Amino acid sequence: MKSAPNSFRKAMEVAVSETGRKVSCLVSDAFFWFAGEMAEEKGVAWLPFWTAGPASLSAHVYTDLIRETFEVGGQEDELLSLIPGMSKIRTRDLPEGVLFGNLESCFSNMLHKMGRALPQAAAVFINSFEELDPSITKDLKYRFEKFLNIGPFNMISPAPPVADTYGCITIRALQTAREEIHWTRWELLQ
Repeated sequence: MKSAPNSFRKAMEVAVSETGRKVSCLVSDAFFWFAGEMAEEKGVAWLPFWTAGPASLSAHVYTDLIRETFEVGGQEDELLSLIPGMSKIRTRDLPEGVLFGNLESCFSNMLHKMGRALPQAAAVFINSFEELDPSITKDLKYRFEKFLNIGPFNMISPAPPVADTYGCITIRALQTAREEIHWTRWELLQ
């Protein structure tokens, strides 16, 4: 995880070099908080995508307030009434790394940094729909410049429209895929 920012930066430079095109916008998984810094350096918009639900996103955005308000390991049954839309959620129901677990782990630190960085994004989009958690969505719309529900996306890939009996992918499809730069956690962690 420590090498992810450098790997991300190098991969972006290679893509720019190979395509001859400048970066005009940086779309990343929201988990990669450092992409916001890179976008700022390049003078382009950062558009992070959060693949989980709005409640977990809200918990990470409010991590500092939660840690200031509740004791680590002692108030598990307290309700999160200070956070819009989470008044029926107990602190024990928070994602690990917000108030319990190893708060100094690399993963917890990255999520904490993400929660702090997201308000600087040009827009945050999420794999959800607005009606799922309307009060949390309303609060996130207030906290972010733009907050867009664009899902939910099915996590299972659709079947190909035409059977590929030889297991080949057309060269044009590969060229198109190379022209678009998409970053996933998996690619950067290799």
